[in-house]
Amino acid sequence: MNKIKTTISAASILLAGLTGAVTNAQASVWSSSKVEVLYGQDFARGFNGADQDEATFTFANATGFKWGDTFIFADVNKADDTDKTGGTHLEFSTRYRFFKPEDSSVIKGVYGIVQGDMTSNAFVQKVVPMIGGSLDWNVPGFRFFKTHLQYRNDPTKSGSSVQVNLVWNKSFTIGEENFSFEGFADWTSGEGEGFGSESNLIMQPQLLWHANKSIAVGIEYQYWKNRLGIDGRDEKVPQIMVRWTF
Repeated sequence: MNKIKTTISAASILLAGLTGAVTNAQASVWSSSKVEVLYGQDFARGFNGADQDEATFTFANATGFKWGDTFIFADVNKADDTDKTGGTHLEFSTRYRFFKPEDSSVIKGVYGIVQGDMTSNAFVQKVVPMIGGSLDWNVPGFRFFKTHLQYRNDPTKSGSSVQVNLVWNKSFTIGEENFSFEGFADWTSGEGEGFGSESNLIMQPQLLWHANKSIAVGIEYQYWKNRLGIDGRDEKVPQIMVRWTF
């Protein structure tokens, strides 16, 4: 198992390096960045899961290339709160497309994916490498609908786990107003023994009204079953949000 973990970590680092080299050498086909500010109440973030109000600042960028795409986002919340879990969480993923159907089939693309999840707060500083496969689906009415299946190795746990991701975006209009329903859902299996983690599910569906091409406002509902793999620590929090896309 240790050899497998070492191989996965090395492959992740290598693929990330190759992606950086290719990205610098080849211009992107498209790119989109966004900044979001969110605020919600009664997060299970305080000592022993006590309720806590919280504001989150998010930056995200998605970029497409002829060979695939990259995605990066960073969440910052209460970075100066050293007594709790305020800090920074950053994720970077790269997908390389192996197959793209010529016709309008159910599957739009088959990808290999490598990802790194980085967390920094008062309790832990870690990088979790992930690697696996990804599919883009042709779902009517959706701008995109993606699924990922990845092997995951948390360096602070004794074992390994599997993560399944669903990401979607659907635009629609009501009268002359533009809206979108988007978000993601991540399920991660349990990992490690003793001080290991339970399986957990996090979902963040968003409903947004787009005032124009750049500004959107709306709500996000965060549901997190067994937050951070802690058995019985659940979050069910609606948040207001403002987004700037550029």
